[in-house]
Amino acid sequence: MKLKFIRPKESASASKLTVHKTGKLGLSRGAINLLNVGVNKYCKFAFDENEVNENAKTIYILMSNVADDETFNISKAGDYYYIKAKSLLMDLSIDFTDEKKTVIFDIYPAIYDGEEIFKLDKREINRK
Repeated sequence: MKLKFIRPKESASASKLTVHKTGKLGLSRGAINLLNVGVNKYCKFAFDENEVNENAKTIYILMSNVADDETFNISKAGDYYYIKAKSLLMDLSIDFTDEKKTVIFDIYPAIYDGEEIFKLDKREINRK
């Protein structure tokens, strides 16, 4: 028998976007590093056309250092990075004003057409 040990791939801090009641997506420290926000000041969001429905739990984000008519700006306030995303959240039928739950998108690297993108898996947490 020959054992091969598996190394942990999780980063020290979680990579996620948190939906705020103001309609902004807040980036965690892990997300800031994973998405290379120091270089990439813009992002685009997409969904799989083959999986479209109002309850879709997965969307995708493509990072960019160039703005165009499809990009969202990544803004900074102190050490905090966020994306103004009210229109996106409304298009995705996500109620960002709901006092009873928090919506979070966990971020995972992916490849699409040979390009690095990131998969955003939606989850909801009930507030107490």
